[in-house]
Amino acid sequence: MMAELHGKVTGLCKGKGGSMHLTDSGLGMLGANGIVPAGLPIACGAALSAKVRKTDQVAVAFFGGGRRLERGRFS
Repeated sequence: MMAELHGKVTGLCKGKGGSMHLTDSGLGMLGANGIVPAGLPIACGAALSAKVRKTDQVAVAFFGGGRRLERGRFS
């Protein structure tokens, strides 16, 4: 991850993602998203995928207070 943050070709996204788009599919890390409301629907899709595939994986999404005012979530 540090190589990615410094724009190195050895980074997770070959130095092109920067801090906003870190991802490592080998570890199951779907990555960050610059669009705040997009995190929860992505996590829900990942959770559904894990359930359908009957794995023991979990999906986690972190968000702040501004997220609760955006669309794309169930209340």
